[in-house]
Amino acid sequence: MKRIAFFIIITAVIFSCKKNDSGTPVISQVRTVDPATKDSLFTRAIPGTLIVIQGNNLGGLQAVFFNDTSAYFNPAYATNTNIIIRIPAGAQTAAANSNVPNTIKVVTNHGTATYTFTLYLPPPVITSLSFDNSGTVVFINGANFQGIKKITFPVAGNDTALSYTVNKTFTQIIAEIPLGSPFKDSLRVFATFGTGTYSYPPPMSITSVSNENGAAGTTITVNGTNFVGISQVIFPGNLQGTNIQVVSVNQLKVTVPSGITVSDSLRVKGVLGTAASPQLYASYINHASPGYLSTFEVQYGPSTTDNTSFVGWTGGYADAATAATNYPNATGAVAVLLQGSPMSANAGPTSQGNPGLLQLYKVPWVSNTGLSINDYALKFEFFVKTTWSAGEIWIAVGGWYGWNSYTARFAPWEAAPGKKLQPSGWETATIPLTQFHKGNEFWKTSYDASGAIASKFSDYPTTEIGFLIANDLPAAVPAGSVNIAIDNVRIVKNQ
Repeated sequence: MKRIAFFIIITAVIFSCKKNDSGTPVISQVRTVDPATKDSLFTRAIPGTLIVIQGNNLGGLQAVFFNDTSAYFNPAYATNTNIIIRIPAGAQTAAANSNVPNTIKVVTNHGTATYTFTLYLPPPVITSLSFDNSGTVVFINGANFQGIKKITFPVAGNDTALSYTVNKTFTQIIAEIPLGSPFKDSLRVFATFGTGTYSYPPPMSITSVSNENGAAGTTITVNGTNFVGISQVIFPGNLQGTNIQVVSVNQLKVTVPSGITVSDSLRVKGVLGTAASPQLYASYINHASPGYLSTFEVQYGPSTTDNTSFVGWTGGYADAATAATNYPNATGAVAVLLQGSPMSANAGPTSQGNPGLLQLYKVPWVSNTGLSINDYALKFEFFVKTTWSAGEIWIAVGGWYGWNSYTARFAPWEAAPGKKLQPSGWETATIPLTQFHKGNEFWKTSYDASGAIASKFSDYPTTEIGFLIANDLPAAVPAGSVNIAIDNVRIVKNQ
């Protein structure tokens, strides 16, 4: 038995040696591991790809290198003719080193085989652009920013980026924009393995205006995107705003000119083109129906379709002369909501002090009530007389104790620094109609945001609206905590 066992061992060793040393290792081809495309041969691949190295005499495998980068291999997937292996994700490419050997090297216990094989990268992909506050530097976001050769912009003359840096993950380039006015074309990122392009210059836009009915001489804030090289802010009637202060590429301040007599879009002009405001500026001048609920120019107006008047009820009122003194830069007469007495904890609008309720007339919101409400919002200007840090306004659809359909809550102080909204002049409030929830009856003491919303305008039982002072917080609210004026109540479509 001992002789037989010894013979078997010796035979196995001799066989093993012959198997591993039977010839020089040779790589004949590389193919994919996908059975559906197993006959597909290729001579280049992206790092991270799972491949099959095929050849002869590949047994006794000790190491595999891709461009001199060592790759992990599982001996269970290595035979004399096939090696299933994943190219290291960090393997060198010509993007990082132009002197890479472009080879696969297989090292066995009886020799080494090499095979010409190129590792390449996908071309650059640009997904978005943004600017720094100076407007002279652009952030190019995307992927595969390796082996960058140059970056060009569609500007006359020298179109190459003055300088650039690439982050460690190759997902962002910070480039200094060359001088010159851009024309509409593409920004291009040239790299070792291709070129990425993106439409340039990107559009400039206005997303909101702090006061859409700002009076002459007041300073308003315009928010948007890509405010680069701003030269003009144009008000209705082609009037030029003054004292333009570009706070950042997303915000600027400007002084409203005198002499505005019509409503129109506000426009901002800069290096990247011209942008128009999504809503009309100085809409109080025309206050066209349908859509304008009240400008408050007439107290207790005689007509239920007069969008300059309102019912009033216990709400306060300031004519144009009084408003000019008490609520500076008002655009005429205004309504006033003043909480005249304390409100207990979790107190609904039935507990507000007078004058604390404002009722508007029933006027049309839109011409076609079959329209969806999704693109519409309630807007109005408001003036905070004293610091606002408690209590809120419920804006309810309905009238004469009939606020039993849809209600929205307005408490902008909750988002203010320190939860204290300081007096800062007139501002525009925007409340999407999708924030009006069903089921907030007038006598409820707590605002309920869980109710359903309307689908289309015909779902509303009326177009009357009430502004009600309330307190749905677990603490009492002192008298005078809510002291605001409002003006120019309107339903608008988002542009």
